[in-house]
Amino acid sequence: MRLPFRSLLVSLFLIPVAIGPAEAGRYIGPSAPTSVAVQGVVSDTTGGVVAGATVNAVVAGRSVSRATTGADGAFRVEVPAGVPVELRVRRTGFADQVVAITGDAAPRPQNITLQVGGVSDTLVVTASRAAESRTRVTESVTAFTRADLDALGASSLADIVRFVPGVNVEASGREGAVTSMFSRGGESDYNLVLIDGVRVNQSGGVFDFSRINAAEIERLEVVRGAQSSLWGSDAMGSVVQIFTRRAGAANRPQVSGSTEGGSFGTFRGDARLMGGASGRVDYSAGVSRRQSDGAFADLLPEDDTFKQTAFDAGGGATLGNRVAVRGGVRSTTADGTSVGAIAYGARNTGSAYDTSDRSGHVDLSHSFGSRLSGTASFNYFRYKSVSADTIADAPYFTYAVLEGTPNAIFPNGTRLVRLVDAVEFDALVAAGATPGAGQFLASRRSSNFPFTSKSEFERPAFRYQADYDWSGQRFSAGYEWEREFNPLSDNVRLDNQSLFVQQLFSARDRWFATVGGRLDRKESADTFFSPKLSAGGYLVPFTSGAVSSLKVFGNLGQGIKSPSLSERFGGSFTDPAPDLKVEQARTGDIGVEATFANQRYRALVTYFNNDYTDQIAYRGGVAGDGIPEYINIDGSKADGWEMEWALQRPWAGLTASASYTYVDHRVVTNVSTSQQFQPGQPLLRRPKNSGNIRASWVSGRVSVNASARLVGDRHDNSFLSLRTVPNAARPMPITTDITVNPGYTVMSLGLDVRAHALITLYVRGENVANESYESVLGYPAMPRSFVAGVRVNTGGRR
Repeated sequence: MRLPFRSLLVSLFLIPVAIGPAEAGRYIGPSAPTSVAVQGVVSDTTGGVVAGATVNAVVAGRSVSRATTGADGAFRVEVPAGVPVELRVRRTGFADQVVAITGDAAPRPQNITLQVGGVSDTLVVTASRAAESRTRVTESVTAFTRADLDALGASSLADIVRFVPGVNVEASGREGAVTSMFSRGGESDYNLVLIDGVRVNQSGGVFDFSRINAAEIERLEVVRGAQSSLWGSDAMGSVVQIFTRRAGAANRPQVSGSTEGGSFGTFRGDARLMGGASGRVDYSAGVSRRQSDGAFADLLPEDDTFKQTAFDAGGGATLGNRVAVRGGVRSTTADGTSVGAIAYGARNTGSAYDTSDRSGHVDLSHSFGSRLSGTASFNYFRYKSVSADTIADAPYFTYAVLEGTPNAIFPNGTRLVRLVDAVEFDALVAAGATPGAGQFLASRRSSNFPFTSKSEFERPAFRYQADYDWSGQRFSAGYEWEREFNPLSDNVRLDNQSLFVQQLFSARDRWFATVGGRLDRKESADTFFSPKLSAGGYLVPFTSGAVSSLKVFGNLGQGIKSPSLSERFGGSFTDPAPDLKVEQARTGDIGVEATFANQRYRALVTYFNNDYTDQIAYRGGVAGDGIPEYINIDGSKADGWEMEWALQRPWAGLTASASYTYVDHRVVTNVSTSQQFQPGQPLLRRPKNSGNIRASWVSGRVSVNASARLVGDRHDNSFLSLRTVPNAARPMPITTDITVNPGYTVMSLGLDVRAHALITLYVRGENVANESYESVLGYPAMPRSFVAGVRVNTGGRR
């Protein structure tokens, strides 16, 4: 391990001690004060005072003092003397605000101005690895709070990210089935996923979005565009960061939980205990469970069950005025089946898709003097999976009526008209194999064979980041080390070391810019540099009037994705590829965000352009030694528009938001000759047109939540290798696949009733219009379903 852990740990513990409060604050006098007061007034953009705002003073990542503004908007918090402090301010109806102040040895005034809050306008940390108000962030960020998750009725992470503009999520069937996310036309392994700062992607960026229970999530952030300048490999198209639930050190012990049940034997439940002690310690522990019997019992020969259990626990403590420690562990186990493409006749028995993962972290935060702070993080992630089919089922036949042109560019490719049985198929063949104008017949005999595939993956990591505040600007620098290895294979291991820097600029709290870069060095591989530039600001600052703000922003970034261990080291059926390069992305966007009518309405338009190079492709055939291998190719491109609109200040209890995304994505080149990868062909399972609508109406104790997702036609592949039946128009048989997947619209509806201060009753309906569609060709999505449940929280509404 090429890491001087001992030297780093010694410096982390000794430097805070060596630089004491008196020296840091430059206090001259008989005795140095141990704490000072920060006081001021919280107001809105019109100058009116804001009562009932919570002002939380944070030192070394931990809350040390809290106050609530009175009728005059005034607050006062006590903070350690000479120590850098963050004031995090929150008030319902306003955007969260964060103000960084340098350490001082004397009381100081600090007035704070809040902007009117928007939809999910909370503090975000993923864009810069530090808490920032969304009003200051110039990246494309979408955030969800726990209240958003409850309103959506989400059961998994996939149910949440579906509502992010520019993102498409598709699954191979029901709850618990493999689910992939595509951001702005990128591949499904171009999304870095973090849970409490721990990277939880498998080797090569693979991640299944179905297997994170929504009950574990307190807050979620999605930053679109390449973010490798801070986060390294896999951050090609987005960074998805999950924050599990935690309490503050000043919170009383509280218990919360929920239970619900409904259609298809669905059950979901969770329970959690969390709180604080002595104003210096907090703790949290929770368990969650979800299960379903599947929606297609009438079609399948055996139960299509899915079960998942998750546990997480964490805590933090303040060690003096300058050091804080936080740790957490998480464990989840999920068991499901792989039923196959049941829309085409698959009836698999004896199949399994079982996964488990473990993760943990320990973070040590500290401050040096009055301007410098840092965090050292030790992370660990382990993943295991078993995919199996223990029974060789009887072969099955797929008989289809098709139309379109095989091997043509979407949307002119092959489209399914309808499936037929053997009797009708034979009759149509005898009648000339022309079911209708422009239509033709095709069939396929499919078989499955018993197999068992096990995989394991581990990743320990260490990261240190230091932040220095100068004249209201923040400079960050850090080091990261990680090791990836397969415990089932000797010598399948890679180490990576990296250095990164970032400078955040702010001018008059109106103009903002971020400049940064990261240098990664893979063992026995190239060195990669990933730069980033982000800038923006307010042409019209927040004010009252018809146009109450006008913000412009733009981003340029470089993304990288390292090859997976199997791609680099080879396997039973592929050669090693030690010279394989990392995949790269050059991404950029530019946008305009405006609010209207005294910030009641918000509109946002963003144009993005992505260029993916050195993409990794599988090459079979007789090249080289005749054994298949992985090579780099030019790849693909994507560009498009994201449009968002929101009624962000309630009108008669109503709030609403909507988004529309257009993505033009296409293959540039490929080594494959198959129809789905021809140059100019759109990328698989990514619609050009998509959108969503969310609305919430609140009246007293009752709230009604409605949502709709609209997904357009998309290029897909049935992977059936159908053989056509010759007819007069097509006298020669050819092999083709269904490649056009029709669009769909899914609507959901929910009702919440707060029956008691501690109890909320609710009912949810998913796909209430009973839309019949295939998220992935051959895999029918869930039909209409309903659940009813209760949430309990002794600490108030969560």
